[in-house]
Amino acid sequence: MAGNSFDHRSAYEAAAAGIGLSTIAYRRLDQVAVLSNMKSASKQGRPAAMDKVMGTRRRSATNRADGEITRRRILDAAERLFSIDGFTGVSVRAITAAAEVDLALVNYYFGSKEKLFHEVLIRRVDAMSQKRLDSLALIKIKKNDSATLDNILEAFLSPIIGETPEEKATLRNYRLLIALVTNSKTWQDIVFKEHYDPVAREYINALCRALPRAPRASVVWAFTFFLGSLVNAVAETGRIDRLSDGMCKSNDLDEASRQLKSFTVAAMLGIRATERKRVGARKSQ
Repeated sequence: MAGNSFDHRSAYEAAAAGIGLSTIAYRRLDQVAVLSNMKSASKQGRPAAMDKVMGTRRRSATNRADGEITRRRILDAAERLFSIDGFTGVSVRAITAAAEVDLALVNYYFGSKEKLFHEVLIRRVDAMSQKRLDSLALIKIKKNDSATLDNILEAFLSPIIGETPEEKATLRNYRLLIALVTNSKTWQDIVFKEHYDPVAREYINALCRALPRAPRASVVWAFTFFLGSLVNAVAETGRIDRLSDGMCKSNDLDEASRQLKSFTVAAMLGIRATERKRVGARKSQ
């Protein structure tokens, strides 16, 4: 601070260095900066005062934009590293080194490694869920129709796989991470229950409408098996490459999607026949 002028950039840099200014405190510094500059410029007349105020606001906007860029860099680096070694296998130091930012910035922006991991898991969910719901709403459901089932499954698959090569590449680390944590009871309770289950229920309801004679429990089981196959398919482990002696490629997501839909549609259409046989067997006993 020089004279009565408030050096807002120095305050930001001090926070970034780890002094620990909270977001609220940072906003208050914003307000103090504007007020201070208005007072210091009052003797210079209205135009000078407004120049001071606008200059402070421009610097503040620039700092916020820089902060958002830094935050995204941390999230991208964390997503990539967590997708390979999981939560316990990655240190904060490794994340900040990959993001090329100061070690203290993880705590500054996220509070802890656990909160950073949580943010990585949910940051793509809202957009993905909205795409799934929007696509589902456009499907005209016909009963016991394979095309309808295929369309429902495609609407669910597309947002996590991506529609363009760029989207597929952007979502790759996220897909690998979801495949890694799906069977974790901890993260099922913390993340999936709140952020994924509501949309999954809507898809189950749609499948039940498409399969009106199938018991709901059987449809839920079938959809759950579909979800398990999905996370296995997008994990890109390379196992199918080995088992098929190279005929199948684990990174061919379009083919994986086609095969998964074909398999699931056939299984779902077979639910009725399976249930009839089960009921018949019980009656004959």
